[in-house]
Amino acid sequence: MKKLKAEDAHVLVIGSGGREHVIGLQLLVESVDKVSFTPGNGGTENIGYNVPTDINDFQAIYDLVEKEQIDLIVVGPEDPLAGGIVDFFRAKNVPIIGPTKAAAQIESSKIFARILMGTANIPQPSFVVCANRELTEQAIASLGWPFVLKVDGLAAGKGAFVCHTEIDAKEALKAIYDDNKFGPGNILVEECLFGQEMSVFVLCNENSYAILGTAQDYKRLLDGDQGPNTGSMGAIAPSPLLAEYPDLMKEVEEKIIVPVLKAMKENNTPFTGFLYCGLMIADGEPYVIEFNCRLGDPETQVVLPLLDESFFDLLWKAVNNEDLGNSSVQLTKKTTAAFVVKVAGGYPNSYRKGDPIKITDSAGMCYVIIHAGTKLNDEKELITNGGRVIGVLGLGTDLERATKAAYDGIDQIHFADEFCRRDIGKF
Repeated sequence: MKKLKAEDAHVLVIGSGGREHVIGLQLLVESVDKVSFTPGNGGTENIGYNVPTDINDFQAIYDLVEKEQIDLIVVGPEDPLAGGIVDFFRAKNVPIIGPTKAAAQIESSKIFARILMGTANIPQPSFVVCANRELTEQAIASLGWPFVLKVDGLAAGKGAFVCHTEIDAKEALKAIYDDNKFGPGNILVEECLFGQEMSVFVLCNENSYAILGTAQDYKRLLDGDQGPNTGSMGAIAPSPLLAEYPDLMKEVEEKIIVPVLKAMKENNTPFTGFLYCGLMIADGEPYVIEFNCRLGDPETQVVLPLLDESFFDLLWKAVNNEDLGNSSVQLTKKTTAAFVVKVAGGYPNSYRKGDPIKITDSAGMCYVIIHAGTKLNDEKELITNGGRVIGVLGLGTDLERATKAAYDGIDQIHFADEFCRRDIGKF
């Protein structure tokens, strides 16, 4: 492939959330010539070019790539990756960041991931694969309390249930089997590990990797990690656990990152693109809760702004199978990031769309607004268009300053029945 400089590049970002907005912002900060989004949101429309397409209609996206002379595609969501978008565009010699359909099974099939980790001796919780409700209930009785139920396939971040009580278990089993919220398929019953969560993000090609950073997200709807699981209500970076356990990243690299990439290659499913390692740190030791085949949302919003290396150059090296260094990339010094999400009333269940969004004048305030479930109506007014509507990124020399900046910003944004957690940054 040709050598490409950022100032000459036209990048297409696939997706419509906050993750895609911040990917575009990061590329534009690095003077990438042009960034287009499909389908994008109300915020991406103000920084680039939104083109409405179905993200799972690969031919329509290819027509856009040809028409607009796209140089590089970055895929945000998991659905098109699991559907084979990378295979499609590689067959047409179009540079694209992401795993093949076979490699994306590391997220699209939790059973595939668990079995792979077992063959590679990667630390993980005990688990049982269950094909029906009767087997699931038997596995629950065998593993004991507490336990975790996980739907095997993609579930938009809502297919995991941590069950501490019989009420929790009944609600989970009802959602899975009675309400059939996730469709047919196998269920994992897993040991519930106790500790603190940490996410690690790795950019990979077939022969090397670069660790982009760490984060902690806040999945529960309510303060104090109460309420139902959501797609996430906020995030901070870097993970505070790095200060508590100085050798932690070395262990993560040696026990998890290197073995899983080796195992994927030996499985004839070499992993390329973004590997999300969702970890539980128990007594200083890392265990894999899940792998995802893409950047997280909203962790991307706090990880990318801390890079002290060119994100575009890393992407171009990855897609050309150049050496990524097999180490952590350089991060900005003495900078912490915090991100707070404001959601629509009723989320993560049913919620309204189409409500006007008012953003108060914030001259002199130090934060960045990241759009997700927003769009511009026919009158070019900003309205709600999703559950996780909008978020604010705060940066500071420490976590206290970063979270203050994020909450200063989120309090300038208003729409009907708005809600956000008030304890992002508390650890």
